[in-house]
Amino acid sequence: MLLTTATEVIEPHPNNLVTKSNLLIEANYKLGVVEQKIILCLASNISPADSDFKTYTLPIKEFTNLLGLKGTPKYTELRQITKELMQKVFEVRIDRKVIQVSWLSYVAYNETEGAIDIRFDPFLRPYLLELKKEFTSYKLENIIKLKSSYSIRIYELLKQYEKLQERTFQLTSLRKMLGAEEIYPAYGNFKQRVLVPAQKELKMKTDISFEIEEVKKGRKVEKIKFLIFSTRNHKSKQLDLFHENLEEFKLPNSFSETVKKLGLNVGIQLTDEMINSWEKHGQDTVIDLLEKMQYRRDIENPVGYIIKVLNTPGANEITSENGDIVAHLVSEFRQSKEHLPDWLVKRKSIEEIKTWMTIDQEQANQKFEDIKNELYEILQIEELNNSERSDEEMEEEKRILLKRIHSL
Repeated sequence: MLLTTATEVIEPHPNNLVTKSNLLIEANYKLGVVEQKIILCLASNISPADSDFKTYTLPIKEFTNLLGLKGTPKYTELRQITKELMQKVFEVRIDRKVIQVSWLSYVAYNETEGAIDIRFDPFLRPYLLELKKEFTSYKLENIIKLKSSYSIRIYELLKQYEKLQERTFQLTSLRKMLGAEEIYPAYGNFKQRVLVPAQKELKMKTDISFEIEEVKKGRKVEKIKFLIFSTRNHKSKQLDLFHENLEEFKLPNSFSETVKKLGLNVGIQLTDEMINSWEKHGQDTVIDLLEKMQYRRDIENPVGYIIKVLNTPGANEITSENGDIVAHLVSEFRQSKEHLPDWLVKRKSIEEIKTWMTIDQEQANQKFEDIKNELYEILQIEELNNSERSDEEMEEEKRILLKRIHSL
């Protein structure tokens, strides 16, 4: 069947504007630098008035110049690039669904015309078309000269918060967004191979730069705080097309957006009214609580749990200390897919607590005694989730375990 949708020959000009939903910017995915530039080149040719995707025709010569490919363009090489891109997916969470989506739905090579036809997957419509709020815009020229795929992703994540001048990530969350969970596991290597090169590239080639502040728990880096600076003081006339209605365009509420995103990560959709009612307990308190819940698999009613912790005097102090340690240990043990006996969990936990909190052996032993019941039972629930028992048997055992945990 021939594709009969509208076709448009695109001009990948550096002054073209890329506009993406913030939710798409924050999705977890890993693309190579050439693959990212293809996606952003296409996105930069979407008009604010477009209500649907077109099939975009990109001349091969323009394509290779844009991507910085050297030598005479070969169809076999370009076909391999787009073929691999069509197989790449990203994940986006909507309510309790984690949806895996391809970036492209169609690619065709017109060998006689020396051009490529490319079309976005229809699922991307709400993330790239007719955006009215919660989006980020920047000129294509800011990413086209970048050599690192991590630099492009970090640029977008920081550009989103340029007017707020700072953005803080849990180190684990930042790794996921960059698609670098398995790369450079030691923080020192991650910093030198990912963060520092991006810092140099953005300062030299884009309209923003950044400095890094490391937020530590003991000796371990837990969060990365980016201080964001604008390096070019100019406004794009094209940007005004998106900002005509100033009441409709608002700076992102970093607290509200952060809480909503963390809520989606644990499977709940939070309203502004609910978030506002929690803010009286302190923004850092709410965010820290939700960040710790990312590692939990034992909470059946997340909203009820949050309300209970926030409204119980002293409960959050316990959560912020012991809960943080439990979440960290669960994350560490989850990387080992095998069953570990309790004595080995105890030994490894004490070693990790001692290093992570920079405390002596006796203090580490005592801290383990404080958290061992909750740790063992959460690990049992993890094991149940991976077992081959019937659903009824697992649910019954989970209910018993959850009842015991909640009574602690």
